[in-house]
Formats: sequence, structure tokens, C-alpha cells
Amino acid sequence: MSAETLLALDVGDVRIGVALSRSGVIAEPLTTIERTGRTQTLDALQQIVEEHHVTLIVIGVPLLEGGAEGEQAAKSRAFARSFQRRLPAVKVAFHDERYTTADAREIAGKRAGPGTTKGLVDRIAAAIILQSYLDLAANTKKKDEHEGVSGTP
Repeated sequence: MSAETLLALDVGDVRIGVALSRSGVIAEPLTTIERTGRTQTLDALQQIVEEHHVTLIVIGVPLLEGGAEGEQAAKSRAFARSFQRRLPAVKVAFHDERYTTADAREIAGKRAGPGTTKGLVDRIAAAIILQSYLDLAANTKKKDEHEGVSGTP
């Protein structure tokens, strides 16, 4: 994996959790964006992308239990299209985010007291999405190197 800066988004109807990886190895929760309107939301994300020189955005797609895409996955993909129209130079990848919110709630519950988890869960979920993406890319690269093939997901 190259030294590009990656951003992950956990796109919800009310908030978007944002995580960042500068190293391409470790993901860290960054912030939560309240969805007050489409323009304001895209402005906030554009500012983050430009500030951190992001080259790839990983957007979580909540697949259904059987692996099919449902209504929320369609909303995530529609949001990605809006964002790509705004910043066409930034690459977008999608990654399965099943169970990330439940995992994030468990982590947030251990780190924060009652009433302080609003937004924290979204940031942690984005970090889980990004870490899973990074781990998959690293494992694919190792496997390909072992088999004499190059490339990442």
C-alpha cells in the first residue's frame, strides 16, 4: 500500500463518521459531521479532504445479512456520487461495513460515560471500516507477493 492518505466515511442519515489513515497501516477516528444540508455536508468533507491531502475515500456500504445491498447501501452510494461530482480527482472505494456500528457501540461504551457517545460511535465505526479496508489490502498484497502477482483490492 502506498503512502497516500485515506479517509473513511460511515454515512448515516443524521451524521457521518470520519476516520483517517496517514500511514496506510493504522486508522484513527477523526471527526463526526452533522448532516445539516447537502451543501454544508459536502463543504465540510471537502475541507477535510483538502486539509489532509486525501487521495482515497473508503465509504462503508452496509450490506444485508446475505450480502445483498439494501436501502441504506443505496443511500451510501448516492452520497458517494454527489461527493465525486464535487471532487472528481479523489478516488472512492466501497467496503462492507456490516456489524461496524455494533462493534463501535461496544468500544464507545467502554471509553465514554453515558451521554457522551453521540458522534463517537460514528467516528469509531468509520475507523473500523478503514482498518478493515487497510487490513484487507495488506493481506491481499502479501498473498499476491507470495503468489508472484501484484495489485491491491
